[in-house]
Amino acid sequence: MIVRHQRASSSDRGFRQLARYIRGRSAEPRATWFLAANLPGVTTTDDLELACRLVEAVNAQNTRAGNNRTYHLVISLHPEDRSLTMKELRHVVENLVDTLGFSEHQYVAARHNDKDHEHVHVAINKIHPETFRIHSPAWDHQRLFAAGRALEAELELTPLRSMAREREKLSQRAADCEAHQGIDSFARWTRKTLAPALRATPLQSWDEVHNVCGRFGVVLRLHGNGLVFEDAERGIRVKASSLGREFSKPRLCKQLGDFRPASVHQLEASDRAAHRYSPIPPTVAQSLWNDYTQLLNQARVQRQHAWSGYRDSASHERRRFEEKYRHQRSLLAALPISGRDRRRLSQQLALRQAIESRALKRKLANQRQAIQKCPHPGSWRHFVASRAASRDARAIRLLQRQEQERSPWDLERGS
Repeated sequence: MIVRHQRASSSDRGFRQLARYIRGRSAEPRATWFLAANLPGVTTTDDLELACRLVEAVNAQNTRAGNNRTYHLVISLHPEDRSLTMKELRHVVENLVDTLGFSEHQYVAARHNDKDHEHVHVAINKIHPETFRIHSPAWDHQRLFAAGRALEAELELTPLRSMAREREKLSQRAADCEAHQGIDSFARWTRKTLAPALRATPLQSWDEVHNVCGRFGVVLRLHGNGLVFEDAERGIRVKASSLGREFSKPRLCKQLGDFRPASVHQLEASDRAAHRYSPIPPTVAQSLWNDYTQLLNQARVQRQHAWSGYRDSASHERRRFEEKYRHQRSLLAALPISGRDRRRLSQQLALRQAIESRALKRKLANQRQAIQKCPHPGSWRHFVASRAASRDARAIRLLQRQEQERSPWDLERGS
């Protein structure tokens, strides 16, 4: 079940426009189930005009609220889920509306089946019908997510297969890396590969922990007040407790005694490990990944040289600018003129210095923008998309394989 707040655009904002969409503009109504709350006399979709007038009458009592007075809630079920009964649909809608704090507000709900999965639209008037105050729920995304998971368990619906649920177990930095690059982070790899190996081994000493880590090219080290698993080749680290609470420093020290670092032999074994973390996705052609890493390294080297040259030239320009006006101020101080003329010349010199200072800043800013626009392959996803647009067969096959692995449910979610 996916529950989300559909943000209104400038073209469909308002309760009346949303009610028209819910009912449908064709001769045959789209709604296969309808519910109205706190709207006397409204029982079917034929009464939506009356519902709109009642909502507009309440909205007219609040003259200070902005135009965004309607909350559009969308509830989508999995294609493999059973069709909910009218009683269950009413329970779902009322539960979610109450979660948002709209139980006393005016709202209409309708079920549509014009897609391969059932979904319900709920149009809620954010103006309270008695107090005439507007209610905008805070943190609604988190509330709806938690309420949706509870309803899935209660009604035995298909649980949401969301990468966001898995990323909740990862650090924000690892989740950002995966979202930007489109590859598995070291944190996810350790959870899928290293953690099961450690759990499958009866750990009786620190040497056994280091031996298991060495088979995967990982070293267990002290870091601050805790422990980290570090990739021996790339130096990427992840907190030990992120793999599971049983791998935290207090738990391991309680089980194995005081921490003992890996020996030289164990460190050498980690360097020679054949099975280790690699950022390359398993289904990607090695040649395509090599092209990406080569272009990425070239872009990094090019930018490093460009920034180094910019820092040197910018420092030289600023130093020459300061020396120029320091010399002119010293010449002005040595002139045999009156104080009045000296002040007037000083003002003119300060004005010219300010003008040239702004020009220098614009020049340096243009140079920085030019460096930032240097050719760069971008993230892995951008690189694959650009290669596919250039008719690279390897990138096209990769995108086709990824498209086949995505279910229609994933496509509807937009993941």
